[in-house]
Amino acid sequence: MRPVPPPPSPAAAPRWSLTCCAALLALALCACSPRYDWRTIQSGEGGYAALYPGKPTSAARDVTIAGRKLPMTMEAARVDDTLFAVGVVTLPADDEALRREALAAMQAGLLANLGTLSGEPRTRPVTIMSAERPGRPLAGLELQASGVSPQDQSPRRLSARLVAVGTRAFQAVVLESGEAARDARQAEQVEQFLGGFHPL
Repeated sequence: MRPVPPPPSPAAAPRWSLTCCAALLALALCACSPRYDWRTIQSGEGGYAALYPGKPTSAARDVTIAGRKLPMTMEAARVDDTLFAVGVVTLPADDEALRREALAAMQAGLLANLGTLSGEPRTRPVTIMSAERPGRPLAGLELQASGVSPQDQSPRRLSARLVAVGTRAFQAVVLESGEAARDARQAEQVEQFLGGFHPL
C-alpha cells in the first residue's frame, strides 16, 4: 500500500494560488496584447526616419494647400485597430509662410477626418529632434483629439506631431479606432512611435 502524502500546509496553499494567478494573468495579458514588431525605417524620398511597429505600406495623393495642389506621400503600418502613419507634403519653395500654411492645412485635415469631435482638440508646442548626428531641435506641434466616425459611429482617438523643415511639411499620426480608442494601455506605443519620428 502506497504511503499517502501529507496535505499541503495552510501556509503553502495561498502561495501556490498566488503563483498560479500571477502566471494566468501574465498569459492572459500576452494573449490580449497586439504584436509590435518595431523597426526603424529611413525614407530618403520622404526625408525622415521613423520607428514603425510593423512593415509600412506606401501611398501618394495630391492635397490642396494655400490654393495649390501639392504632392503628399504617406507610409503607414496597422496593428489591430490602430494606424501608425507619417505623411509628407512637398512644398514648391523653402518659405516660412508657406510652411505655416501647410501645417495649418494638415492639422485641419486631420481633425476633419476624425469625424464629429468629442470636445476641444488639445495642442501644445513640442521639440522634435532631426535625424542628423548630432540632432538639431525643431519647433513642432503636438495635437490630440477624439471623435466619432460618421460611417459607423465608432470612437476614434488621434495623436499627432507636425513639423515643417525646408520644402517639406510632416505629420506623424497615430489613429486609434473602436475599442482601441477607449483603451489607455497603448499610450506607451503611441509615444514610442511619435518620439521615434525624426526629419532628416
